[in-house]
Amino acid sequence: MTEDFEAILQGGSEELAARTSAQPAAVVRARGDELRRRHRMATAALAVALVAAVGGGTFAVSGHSHQAPPPEAVVSPTTPATSTAPPTVTPKTPSAAPDDPAATPPSTPSPPCRSLVVPQEVKDAVTLAYRRSQPGLVHIAPVKGTFYYGECDGVLYAGTSFTPTADATENELVQLQDEGGAEKYFTKAKGSAWTFAASDGLPRDPRGCAAIPEIPAQLATLWGDCLARP
Repeated sequence: MTEDFEAILQGGSEELAARTSAQPAAVVRARGDELRRRHRMATAALAVALVAAVGGGTFAVSGHSHQAPPPEAVVSPTTPATSTAPPTVTPKTPSAAPDDPAATPPSTPSPPCRSLVVPQEVKDAVTLAYRRSQPGLVHIAPVKGTFYYGECDGVLYAGTSFTPTADATENELVQLQDEGGAEKYFTKAKGSAWTFAASDGLPRDPRGCAAIPEIPAQLATLWGDCLARP
């Protein structure tokens, strides 16, 4: 539209210059140029006003501007008015569980069995214990090389067979013969004397002292099941 108007002005200026003989053509053209400059300025002012009017209308319709939005906490309708307090957790009362160390005191493992070197006083005390259990047997002594001695859980154990001494009477010899060479087993708890506990059967069990309930199995193993003597 502006170009058409300028073309019209240009043509009018030239026609006016041709028809007017009183003024020079240069003056007429200068006058036309001035009119076109004023027209362009008016057109530019009109365009600025139109843009401002359109922008203002858009703002009025949409209600938005190019300014930075307010903080989310202000404009967000989903933000709750009040904060929800965290749930109250009631601590559980500790209970004694089966695997709780406080519920069951740790058990102290029993001391292992051990085989001991037998002193002479133990041999004498065991011989005396057998004499008390067998009236009439006085002249007896442990068979050499077959005395077993050990301890389990604070209890002492011994095993041996007996033979008559040189001054044994005929009755003692007969009594020992009836007893045969069976192994005898003794026990001694803390604070007590040696006690005759058991004897091998006739015939002897091939398991040796492992077959004697009064002798702990672990100790019988340490003693080689008391089978050193045939």
